[in-house]
Amino acid sequence: PGSEKTNQQDTSALAGNPGTESKEAAQEKDSNTESGNSIKEQLLQQIRAAQTQLSQKVDETKAALESAVHGMLPEQLQRPWITACAQMCLDQDTHPELLQSAAVRVGKGICGQEADFQLRRAEHIRKHFADFIGVPEASVDPRDIPVIAVAGSGGGFRAMVSTIGSYRAMHEAGLAQCIMYDAAVSGSSWAIAGLHTYGHGDPFKVLDSVREAMQTSMFSTANLMAFVSNNDSIAKRVFTDMAARYLLAAAKSEDKSDSVEKDSESLTKLEDTANSDSGVGLLTKLADSIVPDQLKYLYHKDESLPTPLTVDELVEVAKDTVKAISVPPLSIVELYGALLFKQLIVQHEKGPGDKSELNLDPRWTKLSSQRAEVDRGVLPMPIYTAVRHFLGTDDNNPSTSEEHKYQWFEFNPYEVGSIDHDAWMPSWAFGRPMINGKEQFKIGETHFGSIMGTVASAFCASVKAMVMEIYMAVP
Repeated sequence: PGSEKTNQQDTSALAGNPGTESKEAAQEKDSNTESGNSIKEQLLQQIRAAQTQLSQKVDETKAALESAVHGMLPEQLQRPWITACAQMCLDQDTHPELLQSAAVRVGKGICGQEADFQLRRAEHIRKHFADFIGVPEASVDPRDIPVIAVAGSGGGFRAMVSTIGSYRAMHEAGLAQCIMYDAAVSGSSWAIAGLHTYGHGDPFKVLDSVREAMQTSMFSTANLMAFVSNNDSIAKRVFTDMAARYLLAAAKSEDKSDSVEKDSESLTKLEDTANSDSGVGLLTKLADSIVPDQLKYLYHKDESLPTPLTVDELVEVAKDTVKAISVPPLSIVELYGALLFKQLIVQHEKGPGDKSELNLDPRWTKLSSQRAEVDRGVLPMPIYTAVRHFLGTDDNNPSTSEEHKYQWFEFNPYEVGSIDHDAWMPSWAFGRPMINGKEQFKIGETHFGSIMGTVASAFCASVKAMVMEIYMAVP
């Protein structure tokens, strides 16, 4: 009975003081919450410590792996050699254009330099044209000489050999000396490239070099490594453009802080400007009605642009600017172009003991250098062309495209551009990063090997087209 009484009293007390129960429950709840937060914080600290240790281990393992791989790689594939290659893009002896600023020309007509070339070339071929048609030279007025152009088709090495043979026949007949323009795409452009570098217009010299060069496979890894190991100075000039693009791409990937959003905003502004009345379209219309083609420029030249002198300076400058631009990627096109240049532009001559001797003039690495003989009218003007496969949609999506289009781009010793865009860049400035027609910093002219890979145009063909090409050729 006493126990029951006590229980009744306790029950009465609790029933009469409900606030006491609520207060104690709240205190117990707070105590449990603090204990849970403390445990959670301890767990988070342990996870952070584990992540830090794991990150350190990953970095150490990565560094050890890179060191091991670099130890196995030949010297020519390690960073110091790549840096030395890229440095050649900043060599002012090879690239005096580094001291110049470029501007984009807008217009449909030819530039002033090409117009001057036509006059000098007509005067130069006057005697050859008179001999070809069998009349006295005095009876020929340069203004009456027709503009003769040779157009070489694509087709890889088959087209290259065919074009060289055609030029040999035209040279023997006296017609090659009367040509005003050499135009080509894909394989034929490689033949034209030989004529305007080491060949100096002589197709027989080009054929001799090609015959010697094709004794070894262009795609053989062993031959490539032997070439790089035994011809260090030539190899560096062959692969300089690839090295520079590799370092620029690395500079872009090193700093990605909020760049995506900024890039999107910048691109939107550029598109709005281009599509508005104040954009390129209106500038083109105004320019066409006011000034001659050779005087029309989209922007004034900027002489205050940074001019990197070392690879380290180039990378630092690139980090500040490449966020908002599309850096030319290091792709299979550049590798293919470098291999083509090594095989077809590095001159191969038969030396003592039938051993092939190699020769490379640094000027042959630049398209703009080909204007030396063109300026004097000694050689016709080469026009290298490349095709872009455009699906006709903003995102280049085949599923939403109503038609496939092909855009043609022209590369000549004076300018690089397209009649589809009515915009032309000086060839010596081709490859400089641009934003809406304005260069961002100065770098050496794009390597002629990269242009050879681009004008090959093989990479714009669809898989279906390639399969059909093979299907039609098989009996």
